[in-house]
Amino acid sequence: MLPPNPILLLAAITASYLLFRFLYKTSVLQIVRNWCRLIADKCHVHQTYRIPQFNEHMQENHLYRKVSTYLNSLPAVEDSDGANLFAGPKPNDIVPVLDDNQTLIDAFLGARVHWTNERSDRDGSRALLLRIRRKDKRRILRPYLQHIHATFEDIDQRKKEVKLFLNAEERPERNGRWRSVPFTHPSTIETVAMDSDVKNKIKSDMESFLKSRQYYHRLGRVWKRSYLLYGPSGTGKSSFVAGMAKFLCYDVYDVDLSNVSDDSDLKMLLLHTTNKSLIVIEDLDRYLAAKPTAVSLSGILNFMDGIFSCCGEERVMVFTMNGKDQIDPTVLRPGRIDVHVYFPLCDFSAFKTLASSHLGLKEHKLFPQVEEVFQTGASLSPAEIGEIMISNRTSPSRAIKTVITALQSNSVDRRGSGNLGPRLTESSSGRSYGEPGECGSFFTRDGSHTMKEFRKLYGLLRMRSGRKNSEDLDLSERENSRHEIEVK
Repeated sequence: MLPPNPILLLAAITASYLLFRFLYKTSVLQIVRNWCRLIADKCHVHQTYRIPQFNEHMQENHLYRKVSTYLNSLPAVEDSDGANLFAGPKPNDIVPVLDDNQTLIDAFLGARVHWTNERSDRDGSRALLLRIRRKDKRRILRPYLQHIHATFEDIDQRKKEVKLFLNAEERPERNGRWRSVPFTHPSTIETVAMDSDVKNKIKSDMESFLKSRQYYHRLGRVWKRSYLLYGPSGTGKSSFVAGMAKFLCYDVYDVDLSNVSDDSDLKMLLLHTTNKSLIVIEDLDRYLAAKPTAVSLSGILNFMDGIFSCCGEERVMVFTMNGKDQIDPTVLRPGRIDVHVYFPLCDFSAFKTLASSHLGLKEHKLFPQVEEVFQTGASLSPAEIGEIMISNRTSPSRAIKTVITALQSNSVDRRGSGNLGPRLTESSSGRSYGEPGECGSFFTRDGSHTMKEFRKLYGLLRMRSGRKNSEDLDLSERENSRHEIEVK
């Protein structure tokens, strides 16, 4: 027998190496591997479980969201047959998401499980299919689902991402009644220009609510809380709603009443919200003043405090209005609205807060002049003053001078039109604000609102007569007239 030719042997080894490398870098090896896996799976009996995205009432299946979050967090998503890439919440963060009708293989306690992201071509419904070997079912199914739940809780706690849900879905029978987007509003409670004492009391009220589950149950009441934010446009109501959502870490459900077909549709929207949610209806006074035919006043009252509002817990409802004078008292009664928060136009204290946040100023030589203009009764909304400061942020002195000019112009306009400011009192359910001993007003300072209006009237009269060295208002009462908050 002739000895092997070294040259031919080396050529054979080289050819084998190049062939293996070619197969490894192409899909041929992957196809062979999938065939082997398919043959092995065919030799076993499998159990299949289906997890739909919605139940028969089109309510979200919370298990679907937990499993979907868990699967998209696995490194195996990148190795699956198909995955979508999305920008993450952090800069330069890329998030892979399993594509429709793609399969992912996971391992748990030595067993392999198959997940398929199914989407129906007939009606567009989504579901997750779990295939597990029947011999492994009793051993790993329940521990595996508990592992998914624990992993989801850890991911959810770590991310703390707040979502904004909109009732803008055109085909709710396919995709549910809410469409969600990441809630990226930059405002916090601290960034809203309002009295710090009022902020702290609202934060304390929300913290107390978060810890009061057993207390509410002992009283036989649903664990929910409702707030009314009212005041002129541009005073920070919507920004404060965003701050509340971030403080509570609750998802925001923004109800657009113009997209609600009738009272029953409004009830179904409420049923499809989740626990730990902030349900918002903005500009409710304008909607009620328009006398709508789609959703009646009775439907809104039942939404606020009807039997359907008891179908979920750990919810906070927020309603915003420009004014509540013309609102039916039944809308504002305790139980439907627990906390009333008034957002006034900007005063000198709020101006200093804006100057600190927008211009980085704690003090300035023009501040006394600004305070004097405020004492005449002139005022602008925080949004208007904030925009002036943003436009002139490169020159703080110019920004303050522009604010003074705008305030003086506002004062002249109010004087020329005969508008001496708001009425001396505001009423709700037949009661006047600022009356001593008002029920449920432990956040309200007695007489503050009335003294504020007298001070404005006095300032305007002083401008007309040109008198100087007039009688000064008591500083403590000036401090007490900034904000109003009523808890019922």
